[in-house]
Amino acid sequence: MKIGDFSPPLSLRSSFLESLLQPESLRLDWLLLAVSHDVPPSTSAMDDEGYPRPHSHLLSWGYSQLILHLIKLPADFTTKEKMTDICRSCGFWPGYLTLCLELERRREAFTNIVYLNDMSLMEGDNGWIPETVEEWKLLLHLIQNKSTRPAPQASLNGNLNDGPSPINVENVALLLAKAMGPDRAWSLLQECGLALELSEKFTRTCDILRICEQYSIMYVCHIVFIRSSADGHSGCFHFLDGVNNAAVNLSVRISL
Repeated sequence: MKIGDFSPPLSLRSSFLESLLQPESLRLDWLLLAVSHDVPPSTSAMDDEGYPRPHSHLLSWGYSQLILHLIKLPADFTTKEKMTDICRSCGFWPGYLTLCLELERRREAFTNIVYLNDMSLMEGDNGWIPETVEEWKLLLHLIQNKSTRPAPQASLNGNLNDGPSPINVENVALLLAKAMGPDRAWSLLQECGLALELSEKFTRTCDILRICEQYSIMYVCHIVFIRSSADGHSGCFHFLDGVNNAAVNLSVRISL
């Protein structure tokens, strides 16, 4: 076996790197070096006000893996804050957002995510999903009132159609409806004065979500009915029938 063929486990590499970079101040020196070599132009990552340019978190950094290893190493709060400032000042947004999550700087993170304009940052298991109603309001407010709205631009491969799904009222409203349910989402959007900006797609999606909710209730009631019927109770059947009719009516509405 050649030396290059051996790749130690991630935990072993992290432990080795941690032992190598002592004291902690040395990690800051390494981080500064890593974000200073083989990097994209700063004008590609940040605008004149220091905010992220759309999709700039997708730019290629020569030492991105090393940077991510460095910022994930255990360190005190002050060191982590300095790392966050370094990543932000250089426009290394993946590291910056990772540190914001660790330091609970959620408002700051949501502000910059809106500028990055990529819905994938808010989706999936590792996505930045608002956790409270107040965070949803903050996000909607940021989208509505962002002073510098980035114009649509081509993705990094030059094709506009292949770019990330944008962070706009419509897409965030759909995410909100999936997270909170269509009725609560609609109420919150009305409260924020954004209901009129939504398309027919949002309305249809909410109808579909309501059907899914109804069928979930039907499933639960069906289980209750099966168990209750063994005891001679048939009241659940009438409730189940009513829920089924409601779901059918919603289905007819959507098809129209």
